[in-house]
Amino acid sequence: MADSETKHLLIVYHSQSGRNERLAYAASASAAAESGVEVRLLRAAEAGTRDIIWCDGVLLFMPENFGALAGGMKDFFDRTFYPTLERELVRPYGVFVCTGNDGTAALNQWQRIAKGYAWRCVTDPVVCFGEPNADAFQQAEELGAGFAAGLVLGIF
Repeated sequence: MADSETKHLLIVYHSQSGRNERLAYAASASAAAESGVEVRLLRAAEAGTRDIIWCDGVLLFMPENFGALAGGMKDFFDRTFYPTLERELVRPYGVFVCTGNDGTAALNQWQRIAKGYAWRCVTDPVVCFGEPNADAFQQAEELGAGFAAGLVLGIF
């Protein structure tokens, strides 16, 4: 595919335990296998507005810490929110939460933030409880591959 036809997928993750990082890497590998997609996988602390400008869609992998959205992800949103709004960057997104709790609070907080960004949720949120098992990794791989295919096909 010509460069102008290549779709760009940004995968942003925050992980203290390594759980969300491993899941994000699994999604990235399956997304990168899709022809016509370039994947940029970044820790939340490394990602910024320039990455949102670059991408055509965003996958977020985040933990729920103490019944709330993890601070590392919140920092990413704090740093990119107003610059993204100023540029009217509407992006399709998907979210994966790996948590020791039920994930509800983190998802609720993120959904409020996403409304402010004016991003569009194009997948059901995925929640993994505790240490990721084979099913969780399969869900992450399917999320990455499906999202990448959706970008290439122009579905999102």
